Amino acid sequence: MTPSSRPNALYAQAGGVSAVINTSMAAVIETVRAHPDTFGTLYGARNGILGVLKENLVNLSAVSDWELQRLKQLPGGALQACRFDLDPIEENPAQYERVFQVLKAWNIRYFFYNGGNGSMLTAQKVADYCAQHGHELNVIGVAKTIDNDLALTHCSPGYGSTAKFFATSLLESALDLRAMYPTSTRVFLMEAMGRHTGWIALSAALVQDRLPELPLLILFPERVFDYAQTLKRIRHCIAEHGYCVVIVGEGIKTADGQFYAVARPNREHMGWSQMGGAAIKLADELRRDLDTKIHAAVPDYLQRSAAHLVSSVDWALAYDAGKASVEAAVRGEAGVLPIVVKTGEKPFTWRFESCSLEKIADLEKTVPDEFITDDGYGATEAGKAYVRELIQGEHPINWRDGLPDLYPLHLAALPKRLPDWQA
Repeated sequence: MTPSSRPNALYAQAGGVSAVINTSMAAVIETVRAHPDTFGTLYGARNGILGVLKENLVNLSAVSDWELQRLKQLPGGALQACRFDLDPIEENPAQYERVFQVLKAWNIRYFFYNGGNGSMLTAQKVADYCAQHGHELNVIGVAKTIDNDLALTHCSPGYGSTAKFFATSLLESALDLRAMYPTSTRVFLMEAMGRHTGWIALSAALVQDRLPELPLLILFPERVFDYAQTLKRIRHCIAEHGYCVVIVGEGIKTADGQFYAVARPNREHMGWSQMGGAAIKLADELRRDLDTKIHAAVPDYLQRSAAHLVSSVDWALAYDAGKASVEAAVRGEAGVLPIVVKTGEKPFTWRFESCSLEKIADLEKTVPDEFITDDGYGATEAGKAYVRELIQGEHPINWRDGLPDLYPLHLAALPKRLPDWQA
């Protein structure tokens, strides 16, 4: 088969990004290059599936070795990920036809989609439509999510680094609070990302490895939030220790099933509310009921973009996720997502095993009961051990003039082959 006749591949990023998603991207590029008999040109779509609709493509086969090494340290999404899913086909068949036409125009037969559970659903929709219309397309997912809520996998690439940053930041803040509480702040709240799950919040418990006596309360989205009970626990911590640290899962819900706080309700695509603000709201309520100084921190994007504090284990998982996805395509697999299977501990070891997209698409893994203490406000030793093995090691980055040597990868857009897309 001549180079020009080999089928081409497409890679795209979707959903919230992470500090290591571009490591997976680099792995996809390098592994595709290692199989020249299977793949032609590897293209990238800017803004995920939206970039496919708009035919906003770049040539990833042209990325230099020097750029690849920079990519392995770069946080965020080098291809600009998107929060956009295809509509149900019965509501908007034109979207699917457009994706189909773009893939045909560029002879794309492999599609690597780097994202979480919702992104896997999008990938499966594309695969099904192409199969029904006679265009052979091997869709392979590349696992990613800082929320760690991908079902069936042991863990999700991106989570370990977020957990490392979150726990580190909390440890440093707790030492600050410990120094000041006799004459200043007595309650410190810190908000953890996670729309429906408390995996990031769980990582806060690792601080007690360094500060065993730290009065720490974790508000998990997996448990009903009761303000009166939480206030009672905070008062007890202050009476016993003089101060209290509260980790607030952004997705905590009250007994009626409603989110305790949202930043922007029901305006995102697919009807999602923008999360955030639970710690600020709770701090305001506590100031009403407690005669003491209270501070609240919302790390928000900081917890998913800290390239200077990437876990070595997480970096390796992210690279292996990209590599495993391409290798699955080489084996002829389609409609799968390679997931992490734990094979050993001390040190933590793993392998990737392909799982059907139909099994994993749009499922959500919550923090299990055995990881949360009976009172609902802390983590068990099993929960701590789970997180601890994922934050091991510090992946190095380059520094220049006192700052991380990071800047975007500039990839030129390719000339379009089809008319502009009309939404």
